[in-house]
Amino acid sequence: MIADNEAQNAFSASVLPAGVQRAGEAPSTIPSKGQNAAASNKVIVVFKPNTDQADITKAENDIIAQGGKITQRYTSAILGFAAELGDNSIQALTVHPQLNYIEPDGPVSAYAKSLIA
Repeated sequence: MIADNEAQNAFSASVLPAGVQRAGEAPSTIPSKGQNAAASNKVIVVFKPNTDQADITKAENDIIAQGGKITQRYTSAILGFAAELGDNSIQALTVHPQLNYIEPDGPVSAYAKSLIA
């Protein structure tokens, strides 16, 4: 369960700007009144395999031109980058023809339990 303060910044499973979203409701594509369109979201942007590096570089440059920041570049296991960017930049990226997906960037943890006694 997401804490109230995290729910205001979380994407859930959506690449659209997040407001307070209740379970079972579709995310709104319209920024709520007073929502800062330039609010910083930490995301991982992944492009389809075999995407030309020039297309990825152009997407990075577009984000930087809109006030965003590229925090990491991925060129091996996945093609893409991690970035801090505003809601408008996320919406603009969703129409990129080579985009595979965008997901929230944040801490990841793994949990395993031994099945061998």
